[in-house]
Amino acid sequence: MKSLFFQKIVVITGSSMGIGKSMALSLARQKAKIVINARSIDKLIATENEMKALGFDVLAVAGDVTLEEDCKRLIETTIAHFGTIDILINNAGVSMRGAVEDLSPQVIATVFNSNAVAPYVLTKMAMPYIKKNKGSVVFISSLAALRGLPYLSVYSSAKMALKGLAQSLRIEHVNDGIHIGLIYIGITKIDKGKTTLGSNGTLIDLEQRDGLLANTANYVAEKIVRNIALRKRTTVVSVTGKFYYFLVSVFPFLIELILNHSQKRLKKLYS
Repeated sequence: MKSLFFQKIVVITGSSMGIGKSMALSLARQKAKIVINARSIDKLIATENEMKALGFDVLAVAGDVTLEEDCKRLIETTIAHFGTIDILINNAGVSMRGAVEDLSPQVIATVFNSNAVAPYVLTKMAMPYIKKNKGSVVFISSLAALRGLPYLSVYSSAKMALKGLAQSLRIEHVNDGIHIGLIYIGITKIDKGKTTLGSNGTLIDLEQRDGLLANTANYVAEKIVRNIALRKRTTVVSVTGKFYYFLVSVFPFLIELILNHSQKRLKKLYS
């Protein structure tokens, strides 16, 4: 039986490592043709070589999705090589740490552009092909988007913007047969060397995330792939994530109390 993704052209931003790489491998195993993208050329080429060694049809396009010219090159190179786009997964993004009063304007712009503006630009550029193929556009959001979190303000608000974009697209293309997926991911185990931005723009190494609450990148990737296969509107990853989603929706005052009570500890961790 043919896979639902057989010969589908899939563009995944931020896919040289972590969840993006796991998605690329999962979809490639189902005979999709994959376009991977990241800023780090070395990591991107290493991932491309790894996938080609496994016999997968993959194209690597390096670039920074916060730059319009790099977004354009990503889409144009994909079309030149594969001829069309069936699925766009907006996965690239960067997080931050720090109180609002301490954030440099550059950090605010970088985090918002990578997590919110880039998906708008790429979706606009890919939409003619997605619409023609009745394909999918997927936005990778976060549990941090369910309410504003202290010392993660720009990341939270940027990820919140994806819900508005997804909702708008669903109405604009209600008669086009397009799937718009929104994924809320939570605590995920990370690759060694992953960083976040400090309030002044310096890179901060992220600590490894272990324990029962931390999902593997492969687990998260499979949930995202399932969202696409079933053409679901929204997916909240993991039981813990679903419980948090429920609490934020039904008992927002309780979450506020918990965060207020934890403010000093969170400040020590994130600022």
